[in-house]
Amino acid sequence: MKEPSANTIPALELINVSKIYQGTPPVQALSNISMSVAAGEFVGIIGASGSGKSTLLHVIGTLTRPTNGSVFINGLETSDLTDQELSGVRSKYVGFIFQDFFLLPGFTAQENVENGLLYTDFPVSQRKERASEILDRVGLSHRVNHLPNEMSGGEQQRVAVARALVHKPAFVLADEPTGNLDSANTTAVLELLLGLNSDGTTVIMITHDHEVADKASRKISFKDGKIDDKLGL
Repeated sequence: MKEPSANTIPALELINVSKIYQGTPPVQALSNISMSVAAGEFVGIIGASGSGKSTLLHVIGTLTRPTNGSVFINGLETSDLTDQELSGVRSKYVGFIFQDFFLLPGFTAQENVENGLLYTDFPVSQRKERASEILDRVGLSHRVNHLPNEMSGGEQQRVAVARALVHKPAFVLADEPTGNLDSANTTAVLELLLGLNSDGTTVIMITHDHEVADKASRKISFKDGKIDDKLGL
């Protein structure tokens, strides 16, 4: 797997990406999608259920291969990589945040964040320090030894954000990050993402909520597997 050169390159670029699920009839979930996200951007991708945004999430995160087209992550073309190489791309370049948190129940906040470094080449001797550093960055230095069931929903999502950031990814891919939060915690998590973005973190957020998407610096609207708002390109 050849690494990209160290020029100024997009964090993410899709060129003529399509995804077809075979069946009777076949379903075209994505149709000729071309888009680019610059390093340091905060992009909101919005669409109703069935619009194709979930498929887009899986393609961006290299969890699903496109039927056609090219996906570049931090300048690296991923279309022809092996499954093992794609796993390496995810562990190095992509930080995932999901609405269901997916924290390990028997592990502390510190341990959950350290787990974000398991499949990286980050030195084992430095993992605890790195996890503590990033938990402090999301405002949870006082909760490092607490289990998920000892934290609020908003705190659990902050742990999930810290886990997504701990390996210094090219971008954070947030899938409905406020979907399971009340209004107060929604505001707090969005402010956290905005603050991280102001510090240079690239954020790609997928949501169906227009108010949440409005927090992004740029919006891309999806409808029927296509980009609906050309101004969002």
